[in-house]
Amino acid sequence: MYKILVLLIVMFAILFVWFDYTSKTVGFLYNPSTNAAEYLTYENKGVYFIASNIESDLEKFFRFLSNRGVRFVIGPSTSVDGNKVLSFLEKYDLISLSPTISSTRLLKSGYIYSFIPSNETVISAFREYLKKTGCKNLLLVLDGSNREYSDDFKSLLDDFSGDFVYYTDSSSIRGISAENYDTAILTTVDKASIEIVRLLKTANEKIRVVGTEASFSKVFLTLGGRFVEGTYFLVPKIPMAQGAELELIDNWVEFIQQHKFLSTQQFRRFINTHVLKIKDRYVYFTPSGVNTEMKVYVVEEGKFKEVQ
Repeated sequence: MYKILVLLIVMFAILFVWFDYTSKTVGFLYNPSTNAAEYLTYENKGVYFIASNIESDLEKFFRFLSNRGVRFVIGPSTSVDGNKVLSFLEKYDLISLSPTISSTRLLKSGYIYSFIPSNETVISAFREYLKKTGCKNLLLVLDGSNREYSDDFKSLLDDFSGDFVYYTDSSSIRGISAENYDTAILTTVDKASIEIVRLLKTANEKIRVVGTEASFSKVFLTLGGRFVEGTYFLVPKIPMAQGAELELIDNWVEFIQQHKFLSTQQFRRFINTHVLKIKDRYVYFTPSGVNTEMKVYVVEEGKFKEVQ
């Protein structure tokens, strides 16, 4: 009887250590073209990362995570990368906790969750914003490397006169007659958006440039300098100490610290039935993505300031 009791205690201890380790260990998948990798240099408060570049052998990476009982991956950040990993998430039954993926199709898959609302919600907010500002002729500058995300914004041209262009480098828009447009929406990342703002404002200083969360970062402010003053953003209301991507990664890390799940099904049941307190705000998830408040910001004196 004593031996059985000792054996049970040992088995329980092993199970506890295994569960504690796996509940605190997550994958971390990043793209060097965004700022996500910077988070790996931060103190992460007891969460253990198994990190990989999106250009690595994804089959090997996800198999490695699965073999170690890991159930969650922080990232990736872009919809095009989300499309790359969806089949692996399904194959190994893992959940992607993305900071900024907003593709409606991916968010409805049940394998990718994001703190950015779906494109359906975001574009609806943009449509109302453009009506409010009296947009007459719209230019969409779409990220050519992330069409899974950007292409949905073309639906705005059903309601507003204008055109779109895919941005790959500065030559993509040098032939654009910026003086023909009163508003431009950018779905590009921060460094590209700085160059686009500079080119558009040089050609038409009155054009209203509006960015998405893709370039809502401290990099946009620090590298953009005076050239990006007066740029608007329509994004979810979030703290801005680090920028949207890094801030929302930190939100997911905090979530992992506070909640432990035995399975992906338990996670889905929880997140679809609870209101989550994330720092100083509350959010809840619907079948097509997170429900959270959208806000307008403007770059003023080198800072993002909320427009009342």
